[in-house]
Amino acid sequence: MSSSITIIYELKPPAGAGPYGLNTSKLHDFPVTASPEGGQKAYYTALQKSIAQAKDRIGNELTAWRDAVGKAELTKEPNQTKSEEGEGSDEEAEEEEQ
Repeated sequence: MSSSITIIYELKPPAGAGPYGLNTSKLHDFPVTASPEGGQKAYYTALQKSIAQAKDRIGNELTAWRDAVGKAELTKEPNQTKSEEGEGSDEEAEEEEQ
């Protein structure tokens, strides 16, 4: 019997955060190249390798999504100007003096 790690995800990005050439759903299968019958050490070494591959691949894909959605969110919110930042500091200083 062949063992494998299967990961399925379906992302629901916010409206306006286009796909940027990225898939919103994915299925990955990472085979474990050894079986428990071949010895525990060999099996767990192969299992650890498959988990590391899964972590790397899924991590890279989700990081690409995080970056794409993050850029879209930055364009939605206007940046705070320095004059707005300064106003809050002056008000806080006046409150502390009183």
